[in-house]
Amino acid sequence: MVFSDHSLVTDASFGEMHLISCRNVLIYFDKALQNRAVGLFRDSLARRAFLGIGAKESLRFTDYANAFVEFAKDERIYQKRSGQ
Repeated sequence: MVFSDHSLVTDASFGEMHLISCRNVLIYFDKALQNRAVGLFRDSLARRAFLGIGAKESLRFTDYANAFVEFAKDERIYQKRSGQ
C-alpha cells in the first residue's frame, strides 16, 4: 500500500489503482472540478477496480457516471465497468 499526495486540481492520472478512497472531498468542488476528479479516478483505476466516495456524494450527475456501477450503494462504493 502506498500513500501519497495528489492534487485533483492540477495533477494528471496517477497509475493503475485497484482502490481509490476519496471520501467527503467532491462535495467541496463545483461541477467542473467534480467532473475532472471523477475522470481522473476513471483513468487511474484498473478494470473492475473500486472507488469509494462520501455518504453525501454521488457520481450520478457527473459526465462519467456510466463508467461505474454501484457495488455497495449504502456505502457509496462503485466499481469501474470492465469496458472502461
